Amino acid sequence: MGRALVIERSGGPEALELMQVPSRPVGGSEVRVAVEAAGVNPVDAQNRADPTWAGLVPPYVVGYEFAGRVEEVGELVDHLPVGEAVWGLLPVRGTRWGSYADEVVADARFVAARPSSLGVTEAAALPLAGSTALQLLDRLDPAPDEWILVHGAAGGVGHLFVQLAHARGARVAAPASSARHGLLHQLGVRVVVDRNEPGAIEAARDGAGADFAIVADLAGHGTLAASLDVIAEGGRAGSIVELSGDLDEAADRNVTLHGVLVRPGREVLTTLGELAEAGTVRPVLDEVLELEEAPRAHRRVETGSGQGKVVLTIGDG
Repeated sequence: MGRALVIERSGGPEALELMQVPSRPVGGSEVRVAVEAAGVNPVDAQNRADPTWAGLVPPYVVGYEFAGRVEEVGELVDHLPVGEAVWGLLPVRGTRWGSYADEVVADARFVAARPSSLGVTEAAALPLAGSTALQLLDRLDPAPDEWILVHGAAGGVGHLFVQLAHARGARVAAPASSARHGLLHQLGVRVVVDRNEPGAIEAARDGAGADFAIVADLAGHGTLAASLDVIAEGGRAGSIVELSGDLDEAADRNVTLHGVLVRPGREVLTTLGELAEAGTVRPVLDEVLELEEAPRAHRRVETGSGQGKVVLTIGDG
């Protein structure tokens, strides 16, 4: 038996109920991980409110990313010894028993040794947002000195995306609230404008001195559609959220659109770990809370007002 935040009926943050649940058996290609910390993401709150997109039926437990230690391995697993410090990222569709729990039973393909340079809370903050940022950046493939306009640059995915883009030599511009300007400058963003001012997108273009080769939409709410006329002819744009608004201008300007849904796996975790060890990317922690404070954590991510990641500590985390 162990604790988990179980959702028996979808709804608001109060739907997260702390319960004792039986341990699940470990299959031949699976591992049992004692969870020490779990990252909180907007998609967790979305799944709590409406599980249909992720293919879930109650009861279920949300949460995709975690850090902890291996407690048990299946007979087919030979790369993760018991006691190993690990991190993991679960598939975003069909994961019914997520990481808001004392333990996770997962396919070993989605678990890897975690980088020694990260504390457990930092390690829990990185897998989902970091993998998403890395895969979006790979898709957009910026060349050195190309300008990227990033919406949501100070958020969970955005603050990692801008670090990775900066490390590749790209030049980043970002509209953001004034409270986040200092952080973004520290992360290497060249041009930061007040997103609440009229004409913020055009002001960002003026700061860059030309139309953007790339736009990355990590925020939604029509920001990609609103940015199409500042993308250079033949440019690229990518989104990790909904593609909404009038996108006809993308065809008129020969803009290539990329929609990215993160693909988990040991390979991307290994790459992230190497980048973390090299000091290329580091998660910023917005808030660290106890497991039972998950409703507060969901209210926080639903406001979109934080910067960086919210993490839940569990067990000995």
